[in-house]
Amino acid sequence: MFHALRGRLVRVTPHQAYIDVGGIIFSLRVPLSTTQKLTEQSEAILYTVLHLPREEGEPILYGFTDESERKLFLHLLKVRSLGPQKALTLLSHFAPEVLLQLIHSGNVEALTQVKGIGKKLAQQIVLDMQSALKDFSLPTTSPVHEEAYEALIALGFTPQEAHTRLSKAISTLSKEASAEDIVQFALKHS
Repeated sequence: MFHALRGRLVRVTPHQAYIDVGGIIFSLRVPLSTTQKLTEQSEAILYTVLHLPREEGEPILYGFTDESERKLFLHLLKVRSLGPQKALTLLSHFAPEVLLQLIHSGNVEALTQVKGIGKKLAQQIVLDMQSALKDFSLPTTSPVHEEAYEALIALGFTPQEAHTRLSKAISTLSKEASAEDIVQFALKHS
């Protein structure tokens, strides 16, 4: 089976990448995070998952720029009632480390912000993925960082945007910065 494809990117669109491997052009469905990392006419390696539908339909090839994202996608496919399209949507909405942290903390509310993920399915994701978390290294956060993250969510930022702003603030500010300092920095600098 295909583990990865190496070739020249012919075309990249949101959620789709076309890669030329020795004269054969493969079409892959990819998360938005992957399309943002790809440049047309450049060489790339895409780690793949081939999904064969149980009933009628065409096989679909999914692609990821790193193996850890591919591994997370495979674990998400094991969640009852999730399916590959919703798993891809989750990976488009959240960076892998954010998604893992949300699952680890049981943040059902954040997961339901994704189109097609209701409360029951979000609870199922948290339940089914708990055993898979041991396969991933979870980012550790301090109570100050957690407080700042929750404040950004309360201010209306999406989990992805809150995480992005928080990461930038944490990397810029000193380690002694308070949650208030971190939030103020995150609000001023996007």
